[in-house]
Amino acid sequence: MTLQIIDALAIETVERFSFSEVAKLCHLSVEETQELIDYGAIKSDYTVESESFYSAHRLSLLQSACKQRSDYDLDLFSVVICIQYLEHIAELKRQIQSLQAVSTFL
Repeated sequence: MTLQIIDALAIETVERFSFSEVAKLCHLSVEETQELIDYGAIKSDYTVESESFYSAHRLSLLQSACKQRSDYDLDLFSVVICIQYLEHIAELKRQIQSLQAVSTFL
């Protein structure tokens, strides 16, 4: 398996990604990406002239979920569940960091 440095560089240097870029960077077909959008797993941050754009954070979550999909041979619906859990975990980590920051001042 080859490490794709291009993917990591793209995430760091670009703030928003188009639909086709999301599909390509997550190694999904256009149909699979559209299904994830229809399930509500991928939500666009904004739309310009009927083109939706997605944040680097959302792309990162989707890439993690897609990696789990390939590692464990999951179906597309399982990717939706995985994304939901990853979002919840990220929110809990932010809350923990916030609480730790407050507790250092006490």
